[in-house]
Amino acid sequence: MRIKKEKHLSSYAIQLLVNHAIFQFGGSLSIIFINLYLWRLTNDLWINAIYNLVAILTQALTTFMIGKVAKKKGRTSIYRYGIFMTALFYLFIVTVQEDIVTYFYLFALLRGVAQGLYWVAYFTMVHEVSSDKNRHRYLGWNQIVMGSANLVAPAIAGFIIQQSQALTGYIIVFSIAFTMFFIATLGSFRIKSEQMRHRNYYMRYLPLILKRTPAFKKALFGWMIVGFPQGILMFLPAILIYQMFDDEGAVGFLNAGFLAISILSSYVISRFANVDATYKYLWIAAVGFLTASLFVTWDIAMWSVILFMVVLHLFKPLQANAYAAYYFQWINRVPLQTEFRTEAVVLRETIINSGRGLGILFYIFFSNQMDTQTVAYVLLIVMGIQLLLPMLVEKGGSVHEFESMGTG
Repeated sequence: MRIKKEKHLSSYAIQLLVNHAIFQFGGSLSIIFINLYLWRLTNDLWINAIYNLVAILTQALTTFMIGKVAKKKGRTSIYRYGIFMTALFYLFIVTVQEDIVTYFYLFALLRGVAQGLYWVAYFTMVHEVSSDKNRHRYLGWNQIVMGSANLVAPAIAGFIIQQSQALTGYIIVFSIAFTMFFIATLGSFRIKSEQMRHRNYYMRYLPLILKRTPAFKKALFGWMIVGFPQGILMFLPAILIYQMFDDEGAVGFLNAGFLAISILSSYVISRFANVDATYKYLWIAAVGFLTASLFVTWDIAMWSVILFMVVLHLFKPLQANAYAAYYFQWINRVPLQTEFRTEAVVLRETIINSGRGLGILFYIFFSNQMDTQTVAYVLLIVMGIQLLLPMLVEKGGSVHEFESMGTG
């Protein structure tokens, strides 16, 4: 059970994980309850869908546009701006409170910009602090950090809201979230700035890179498939659970239970996963997702929704870690290699958010005639699409076999 020396994480990687934990705690504390807050104020799933759609598409656009700036000015600066703007987002919610319904488009835009800045910088830094030998370990700990935050924070938030009168608890939760993001902003200044040796932005070479490494094109398209169900899952399960229990505390505590399963799954993956088995992992995860969706097609009830979420969270880390590690390998194999690192992360974030947006649009298409049966089959379709993902990865699961394609 001893960890090999080459799998150990550097102090820089640990610092990044700690600050990400603070950031993630603030997000986990509030993200579910922003959707429930909008639901409580409007009782309208359409507003939730549009809010998330605008935020996600803004994030995708911001990611694509900010890549060149991040390459020239440095990822650490963009990382700090992303955290700071997220703190402003929650400060503004606390200020306007119920008027968020009037300005929800503007809040969605601000959230999209802030998230775009943060994630393009964070995932670029993840590649910098890890290698092919310890990346599964870093990503596993990343999932554990995120899962732990998601385990504790929603339960705390649900308890606070449950114990408060009317909608006061939501404002308390959003105030705590603002505090966490403010602390994360301060913590970001402890993370050393990277040495900027390559400031050129190489996105213009993407068509040539795709021509020389056609398998990389499949790897990029895979993020569209990964993102497709995530847009819907950002708000629909929490609202379904709230409708069944009529209790924010139940939403928080159940979400904590679901994330406990993800933590256990992530821990196992971080210790034993191998990038060469990516193909197998993606098939297992896809079948798991499809199986989960079959429960809700049987009946939209308390037992089926809970079982759906349990199975989903069991297999979600397997897919996320396996495909992220596989994709990060490509950064070391395509022409330009690590000099294309920022561009590769920009492409990943832009495409996965475009997939999330498409998933929400797919949901909106059915929203006028939405009933429990329609919800079930929408989930079945978006989960069934995950079966396409392993088909984009060679059976070996590693990109080593493609090296000759990138050097011709």
